[in-house]
Amino acid sequence: MPSPLYRFTSSLSFPSALFLALFVTACGGGGGGAVSAPPVVVEPPAPPADTTPPTITLSGDAEMRVEQGTEFTDPGASANDDTDGEVTVSVSGTVDTVTAGVYTLTYTATDAAGNEASAERVVTVSDTTAPTITLNGSGSITLEADAAYTEQDATAVDSVDGALDVVITGSVGSAADTYTLTYTATDAAGNSAQVQRVVTVLEPEPEPEPPPTGGGGNEEDDQLVFKQGLVDGVWDRGINAFDQAIGWGDCSNDGGEGCPSIAWEFVSDPDRGDVLQVTHANNQNLAGLFFASSAAVDLNGYVNGHIEFDINVVSGDAEITMKLDCFYPCTSGDQPLGEKGANGWEAVSVPISQLTAGGLDLSEVNTGLVVWASNFQDTVFQIDNVRFTGFDADAEPPVTPPVTVPFTLTEMGLGSYSDTINPASYRCVYDYGNWIYNAGVVEPGIPFCDTATGTPQGDPTPKYPQLAGAAENKHTMTHRWWGSVSFIGEMRIGDPNGAGYITPDPIMARLTERGARFMGIPPGIGANDGGFGYAVPDPFAEVFDGAAIANNAHSNMDVKLLDYSEGAITAGWYEGDSLIMEATFVYGSPYVFFEVYSGTPTLKTLRANSGERGVWHEGGDSLGIWSSVAGQRNDFLIVGDAGTTFSGVETDTVTISAPGNTFTLVWAPETTTSVRQTLESYARNKVKHVTIDYSVDRSSNTVTVSHRYLDDDNAPVETLAGLMPLQWKRAPAMGYATSVRSARGLVKFAPMTGFDYDLPSVGVLPALPLIDGSLNETELTGLVEDFVAGGTGYWNTANDTYWNGKAVGRLSEVLAIADQLGMVDEATTLRDWLKGELADWMSAERDGTLDSENYFVYDPNWSTLLGMEESFASHQQLNDHHFHYGYFIRAAAEVCRVDKAFCSDEQYGQMFELLIRDYAGGKNDPMFPYLRNFDPANGFSWASGHANFVRGNNNESTSEAANAYGAMVLYGLVTGNDDIMERGMYLHASTSATYWEYWNDIDGYLGGDPDARNFPPGYPRITTSIIWGDGSAFSTWFSPAFAHILGIQGLPSNPLIMHVGLFADYLDDYVTLGLEESPNGKPSGLPNGHWTDLWWNLWSLTDADAAIADYEATTSYEPEAGEAPAHTYHWIYTMRALGELQTGTGALTADYPSAMAFETDSGVTSYVVYNYSDEAITVTFSDGTVVEAAANAFAVEQR
Repeated sequence: MPSPLYRFTSSLSFPSALFLALFVTACGGGGGGAVSAPPVVVEPPAPPADTTPPTITLSGDAEMRVEQGTEFTDPGASANDDTDGEVTVSVSGTVDTVTAGVYTLTYTATDAAGNEASAERVVTVSDTTAPTITLNGSGSITLEADAAYTEQDATAVDSVDGALDVVITGSVGSAADTYTLTYTATDAAGNSAQVQRVVTVLEPEPEPEPPPTGGGGNEEDDQLVFKQGLVDGVWDRGINAFDQAIGWGDCSNDGGEGCPSIAWEFVSDPDRGDVLQVTHANNQNLAGLFFASSAAVDLNGYVNGHIEFDINVVSGDAEITMKLDCFYPCTSGDQPLGEKGANGWEAVSVPISQLTAGGLDLSEVNTGLVVWASNFQDTVFQIDNVRFTGFDADAEPPVTPPVTVPFTLTEMGLGSYSDTINPASYRCVYDYGNWIYNAGVVEPGIPFCDTATGTPQGDPTPKYPQLAGAAENKHTMTHRWWGSVSFIGEMRIGDPNGAGYITPDPIMARLTERGARFMGIPPGIGANDGGFGYAVPDPFAEVFDGAAIANNAHSNMDVKLLDYSEGAITAGWYEGDSLIMEATFVYGSPYVFFEVYSGTPTLKTLRANSGERGVWHEGGDSLGIWSSVAGQRNDFLIVGDAGTTFSGVETDTVTISAPGNTFTLVWAPETTTSVRQTLESYARNKVKHVTIDYSVDRSSNTVTVSHRYLDDDNAPVETLAGLMPLQWKRAPAMGYATSVRSARGLVKFAPMTGFDYDLPSVGVLPALPLIDGSLNETELTGLVEDFVAGGTGYWNTANDTYWNGKAVGRLSEVLAIADQLGMVDEATTLRDWLKGELADWMSAERDGTLDSENYFVYDPNWSTLLGMEESFASHQQLNDHHFHYGYFIRAAAEVCRVDKAFCSDEQYGQMFELLIRDYAGGKNDPMFPYLRNFDPANGFSWASGHANFVRGNNNESTSEAANAYGAMVLYGLVTGNDDIMERGMYLHASTSATYWEYWNDIDGYLGGDPDARNFPPGYPRITTSIIWGDGSAFSTWFSPAFAHILGIQGLPSNPLIMHVGLFADYLDDYVTLGLEESPNGKPSGLPNGHWTDLWWNLWSLTDADAAIADYEATTSYEPEAGEAPAHTYHWIYTMRALGELQTGTGALTADYPSAMAFETDSGVTSYVVYNYSDEAITVTFSDGTVVEAAANAFAVEQR
């Protein structure tokens, strides 16, 4: 074999070798004969010697500080060499975190040529953490004048030195004063901590003096309210005012400092002594003064008497209005009195019969007088000698008027529901029109409202669902991304009262009398610090951005719901009884399937071919049209069967001629040839139904959710399905054809007939356990006693389903604590009242006839249960049933945890289950739709029934939804109803998962894969509050305050909403943002009404020590309406003992639903179980921990 014409040395790089080969070949001889020249040998120059050492890069800082006694993790280092690339780094030296000192770590790297480099990191270990001091007993103590102070001491613990001595400075004297005791502890490193205890010694009680005379006498049996500068003790809330300027909020006993529209003061009258002077500001806001009691005052003895008071108008308009209120929503209505006190002091007397005719319940009165100047502008008046007169011990209370409509009560054990609303329940208000409420699903307008009595005149006008076809034979469904279709029907062009868009993400559509307007959500999403979504331009036009499908022969059609399943709906357009056309929408799909039965379909755009419209594809049986209006480009395909043609392609109206008048409108995520062909290939595979089912693996309580796409015959059909982040992050890997970023995040599209995904369970508990040594049981016992002593007027002041629901929920939490403390008498008192309250609500009968308050009515037209009294449009718009009724189920589960018979079919179990069936019924329920409030396609709940918003439907509080669904789990456990329990587990697990996906974008917060981020670019916040069909809003319906916007996710505070604490590092930043508007950055700095206690509870899920420190430094606060001081105290101290939640991500699971695990910063894991059965059980956690739980009891295993 001849020698080669060239050779390479091993050090020659590939490009150089290639160049030489080409060069030699090009210069060689032609033909196939002998070699005509001697071989050419090319030797490259020897490479230069490698004398450059590697470069070492430290991960982290070169100087680090580590807290003594904590774990140090070396961040490490990396090294790169110019010749060898990445080289190995070795480290020498150690860091002893047990011993304070300065330590040096040396990192060394050597390349192949022997060049060595080194770098150093200096680590300083020091104790900089002050000890933790815990007071024994309260931080604020009040002593009677003759009581001696007993020191309760304090304990101090340091993370390095352990237990430390506490030095107490200060003393408590016997004189009335405020004394401060300071407790100090210092560790060996010199870190010092201090806490203080404030001890107040009261003045001796003065001997009571008789009030001065004057201003009219009082009969012995009169009930005083106010006289000569003194408010009678019955009205223990003192002098208050309401003010339109602060959202109809109250100011109390402050002279009006908190009310910009009204003020009051005591002034001296020469004949009467001190009288009360009231001043109205000139700011166009209504305000009024009132005397109030915290408990109901029974005034039935004055039914034949009067309320009397003296008034003197100093200046301004002398027209006066008064009223009396009983616990909301009970009232006498406004009572205009005409001109009073214009010429000096005048005695006013109003018959009680006039007030009871207006709706006043004399057994529940909570105001001694509400009064204001009728024109409330620049008026100053004085009042004195307010009292109730004409007491009659034998007086008969007002008689409830008879029911004037036929009704039927359906008995459910000891409970019952009605088929009719008692007209005596109707209420109305006047607000630029007469509006009725508490009358069912009705039109809000009525002919007249008697504002003095709150009684409507004229019959309410019922609203009926817009149903046809198969939907008429199903239970009426409303709360979905398409709820406006069944509730309202067509949205008239140009009519803002018909605002509703449906949101089968990534598509938005408005169904009108002419057809439907379409656009894709992705091109329109904008973001700022107020949220993100599609700001639809000219939202009530037939078409603007995007495109519209219309019919050339029909332009005034009615829209009705034809059919629905868990993930799809079919809407129909009618003229009279004739179905003109129909369209099927599928959540997550790029397809809308049309069938036209009369006329010819057209596709409309705002413009003909221009800079705002064009054709991007034409051929076969499809046409691609793009529209770019207001900067938002939408790409559509119309795909028909073989033989489909299009005319007027370049105009603003394209006529579609398709065989059978059936075609598919496609919103295209992108317009590449491959994606277009994929979209076309599945476009005519019509999806009619999407079923979504679930199953629970009881060995781990993992929930598997299954989506299936079906055709008209309920057979599987392959389609290009869009998976939302909740789904594709948890489903098995699959080949995606395309993706697009939309309202919920990245939507990924793949061909399939269905898919499954898994959800971990967080777990539920009836309450937090009482951990030995975690808190001062004496203090907790006192707080429970205080709550019990408050009595019924403190426990509940409402008659509507929401606020009354919150009241029974609050009492349930205190009852669970009383049981654990062994407070038998107190627990019995609370449980008996709770049973009575629930029994009242669960029965529609009173005194042998139909009740007028606190009862339920079933409406067969809307397939729903309506509670009397309505709140937050829970009748007229069917809003929030899960929020409201979930509290009642929570309360029932707590009662029946001890008294299981109360929830039996023979007593009230059937009624409790009726409430569950209303907001979360099972499939094939004979009365209710499947999962009314929960949307299986989205994986979370919707609040609105009518969904009449441009942005689609909305949902605000995931925690109140979790409360409702967690209550189902508790109720199922206590009653042995596995169906309700597992349904609740599915809804609870999905609510938790979507909270972290869509409300908080936890993957975006943690960083990493940009596809996993759900919030769009430009949205700067880590969380949002209201989820809309097209995006979100950083707001609430009632307040712009950050404490409300973020705090609403922690309401109610109980172990059914523990999902909010799953990611403790995130929660640190969440708490910081929520308290951003607090002057001191802590809950204690929040104003009244901003949920100080809820923020302590939230904070304790991630930093209980900080929450407790702020709590102990706070002398007084206003509890949130659903929270009790005893529960707050128990919660924050117990969370310090338990630590951070560990169950809920799937990393740690349990084989029993009522089980959770927590871990402290020191690494102690608490496995908490409540056993609902009457026999001992064994609960196994996935890490191998086994907990033996006694019957009907808590078990806590700590490791």
